[in-house]
Amino acid sequence: KKLKILDLFSGIGGFSLGLEATGGFETVAFCDIDPYCRSVLKKHWPNVPIFEDIRKLKGTDIGTVDIITGGYPCQPFSVAGKQKGVEDKRHLWPEYFRLIKECRPTWVIGENVSGHIKLGLDSVLEDLESEGYATRTFSISASSIGANHQRERIWIVANSDSSGSESSQPAIIREQKNKE
Repeated sequence: KKLKILDLFSGIGGFSLGLEATGGFETVAFCDIDPYCRSVLKKHWPNVPIFEDIRKLKGTDIGTVDIITGGYPCQPFSVAGKQKGVEDKRHLWPEYFRLIKECRPTWVIGENVSGHIKLGLDSVLEDLESEGYATRTFSISASSIGANHQRERIWIVANSDSSGSESSQPAIIREQKNKE
């Protein structure tokens, strides 16, 4: 059984492309506001629904998903911007979180810039934990995987046993639990 992905802030499908390449995932819907990105998604995933605006997307539009992914807009947190955080109209974490509560996936993966550490990451983690998710954050720079630039990114991985069955968890997680 493949785990079903809802890919938010999809861009041209990087999350889905990587996860689907493992053979264990299937994208059931995308959401991205950029018309060019939606056209690329439509070309590569012609049978997958593509929604335009996360503010209008409802969990009932999607159905059951095992994982929600997304690199929500970084402009509110980026050192390249005004760093308005939650005061920035592009702050869309609340919409992402609303969909997490509506869909109740077993897994959540988020990505953002390192400026998020000082501007709002604690609230994101508190939100997820308030809904029963165990969270882990990672800082991974592009240079750590061989790129010639730093481009540090913060990754958030959250898991909840409340909605997913043991069999819906990736094999590596099941193996680790069996060892414990």
